[in-house]
Amino acid sequence: MNDIHGEVGIDVERLRAADPDGLYLFMLEDYPYMMTSAQVAEFTCATSQEVRRLLARGELKGCRVGKKWLVPKLALLNYLYKDEGREGLQSA
Repeated sequence: MNDIHGEVGIDVERLRAADPDGLYLFMLEDYPYMMTSAQVAEFTCATSQEVRRLLARGELKGCRVGKKWLVPKLALLNYLYKDEGREGLQSA
């Protein structure tokens, strides 16, 4: 069986480093690496509108593809840990 992480070039070590306490990665397993604002909202129990505001202000890193926002898991992990002084991890 092929390892999907290797095929698409996802750096699993960077993801693990961004979640040193292991609080989120296991919960993010069912989500794609590039999450939509709706998926981020579902995961964080926020609204899609709140997530889009965070993206527009640059508080949460992501990219626009057409009308949709996409957020790499690494960027979401960095955002979730930012208040704990771990924001210095590599950007997505």
